[in-house]
Amino acid sequence: MSDPEDVPLADYIRVLRDQLETAQQEGAGRGVKFGVGAVELEFEVTVTREASERGGLKLWVVEAGADGKRSGGRTQRVRMTLTPTDDAGRPLTITDRLPEFPR
Repeated sequence: MSDPEDVPLADYIRVLRDQLETAQQEGAGRGVKFGVGAVELEFEVTVTREASERGGLKLWVVEAGADGKRSGGRTQRVRMTLTPTDDAGRPLTITDRLPEFPR
């Protein structure tokens, strides 16, 4: 199993998605739009094999400073680029309204 300080990789991505959705909802109907470009993430992960019915492998993000607890062969660095889109596959935009244009 994983160390209690480790967090499943899916949880980190879920939080990122939730934060982007919150920003988008808070900006709905506002005048100024911000396009969201590629989001680059880099994690140190450890892989565990699940022995449950579903089995398979699971990636756990290693907390900062926890790498001293891991043996060298079990921890891997993963880098990924995500491109957020809306339900129609269009680039995601987050909006906001300025009280006046900057000078």
